[in-house]
Amino acid sequence: MPDGPADGGYRRICAVCGEGFTAGRPQTLYCSPRCKQAALLRHRREVGRRRRHRRCPRCGRIFVAWRSDGVYCSNACRQAMHRRRLTHAGD
Repeated sequence: MPDGPADGGYRRICAVCGEGFTAGRPQTLYCSPRCKQAALLRHRREVGRRRRHRRCPRCGRIFVAWRSDGVYCSNACRQAMHRRRLTHAGD
């Protein structure tokens, strides 16, 4: 039994929900726009997490920044660096 447009479509398994579906194109991965959106959001979260692994300039600890502009691992390190800048600014 051939798999292709002559049979009305391509039989596929959705990459998100695992449901079987018939696709009009051979490269289709998702059964619905909802599953496609879920996959896109998951991918964006994973990429964002990978990018936000940083090293704290004060203590050297590796941490995951909650914000894209996060620099320090904790408020204590942020405050200590601020105080260090203030004391060295007067030299």
